[in-house]
Amino acid sequence: MQQLNIGVLPVVLDPTNPQLVGMVTDRDLCLHVVAGGKDPADIWISECMTTDPICCAVGDDVRYALELMEEHQVRRLPVVNGRHEVAGILSLGDLVGKGSITSVEIAEALRTIREPVREPVGETAEPMEMITAA
Repeated sequence: MQQLNIGVLPVVLDPTNPQLVGMVTDRDLCLHVVAGGKDPADIWISECMTTDPICCAVGDDVRYALELMEEHQVRRLPVVNGRHEVAGILSLGDLVGKGSITSVEIAEALRTIREPVREPVGETAEPMEMITAA
């Protein structure tokens, strides 16, 4: 993440079948690993990622994506295809000037989005070793 200067990665079990199983952010790593005083070499991504993240589909309207971001207080949404495979990540910034969304609506959405809503980090049956960015 540091090398690519990105703040979020989708998590998949297998790069040949990139079905979305979670998302991990730089904030997740700071809160669950660094602030938790844990050794990063001893932590699995599954211990600090958001499981079953809210996402939008490839064919969804950008206004719907903005509504999801506001409703769930997230600045980034994974975009999946019909097989729930990662197709990309849509950020609030990506929506500027898209479709019928105005800069005023983007600013309002940003005001609405304060602290990301997170589900408790869950235990998984098998550790996840692969992080693949689409």
